[in-house]
Amino acid sequence: MSVRLKPILPDELFNLMNGEHLDQLLNRVVFLITVDEGGWPYAAILSYLEVIAPDRSSIRLAPWTNSTTTANLRRNGSVTLLVVDEGLAYYIQGTATELRRELEGFPGMAKIEVRIESILQDNALDYEGAARITTGIRFENPQRDAADIERGRRVLAALRQ
Repeated sequence: MSVRLKPILPDELFNLMNGEHLDQLLNRVVFLITVDEGGWPYAAILSYLEVIAPDRSSIRLAPWTNSTTTANLRRNGSVTLLVVDEGLAYYIQGTATELRRELEGFPGMAKIEVRIESILQDNALDYEGAARITTGIRFENPQRDAADIERGRRVLAALRQ
């Protein structure tokens, strides 16, 4: 069952999204849900190298400038981020604003800020017993190397500014 929290990132979420624990998050994802032209949910997957919380009331994203996701954000700004991992499930709802069409130093990536309006925390109900989330969605990139990770760190630094 979902419980509505204050629109401020709790410690657990802020620690995941503040960019300080990347080594543990390199193969994990955040789902970004926007609203398409037909009014339907549109899902995209971002890595933690494209998402950062500069503070507890906002999240910044670096989606591709010409993507459907970015077009949806420009059109209506409604967004939900799903953060699901071992022992946690959060749905962060907010309004997105494009801060820059091109993220400084990273052509092809936009700089988007999401002002958090609502956070839902999903927990098992009593009648569900000891049910809990055991893992989030992971990915593997066999081509990822140290240079790719360093580039991601620079993207996060540019988002933070």
